[in-house]
Amino acid sequence: MQKQGRLLLVGLIVVLVGVGLYLVIKASSKSEPVTVNLEEVQAQIDAEQYAAARDALEKLIATDPQNAEAHFMLGLTYFNLGEYPKAQASFSQAMTLEPERAAAVHHNLGVLAYQTGEMETAVAEFKAALEADPNDPDSHYQLGATYLQMAVSDSDPTYLQQAEAEFEQVLALAPGKPEALVGLGTLYLNQNKIAEAIELLEQAVQSNPEMREALFALGTAYFTSGDTAAAKETLQKFLDTQPPEQWAKEAQDIMAQLEP
Repeated sequence: MQKQGRLLLVGLIVVLVGVGLYLVIKASSKSEPVTVNLEEVQAQIDAEQYAAARDALEKLIATDPQNAEAHFMLGLTYFNLGEYPKAQASFSQAMTLEPERAAAVHHNLGVLAYQTGEMETAVAEFKAALEADPNDPDSHYQLGATYLQMAVSDSDPTYLQQAEAEFEQVLALAPGKPEALVGLGTLYLNQNKIAEAIELLEQAVQSNPEMREALFALGTAYFTSGDTAAAKETLQKFLDTQPPEQWAKEAQDIMAQLEP
């Protein structure tokens, strides 16, 4: 179960959870009261109506600038709109107003840094999140994913070791967590431990049959192992999820290599 308002990526999966707050505010002393229902705003976020959610939250914050929950939610909407500097400012303001939000804010700032390619900053933010909440599997997972990306980019085996330790910690805290299984399976693929990778990735697909990252990684692992039939079947299931174009092309390129 995701913790409230945490951003999660495997590639990039964003998970937003409801907040259940209701506020009535006034736009000004001369205007009619404006009702902002944060449950409705959360429903807009869940429906990917990010611009509408942003507009409502900006209206709320204009009249209630000390509302930490609104700043935090606004950070989520800015993130999904790709307005990363504004998202960073909103998350930071939420933590300034309510320091007890440190774990969630540092976690989300880490995702922002990862998304913009600032991997060292991402590591620092995820470590800060874990200082505030040491047993949070999501932050351990994100830290592991960051180390894995750094290992791929820099060919540094130390990063692979750090990534493996973080993914194993996730599975100790949340056994069977699909994202960690995919992370560890992908790591094993990079180490050419194909049988071990397939075992973990099959577990991930079994628990979440439509998880794109798991299907793609498992299809790739089957391809590497020489299991043509399983690779074709799994990669087709991946394509059936209608992934982003570039990702779909990678799968299609692998499938083309499987043709006689």
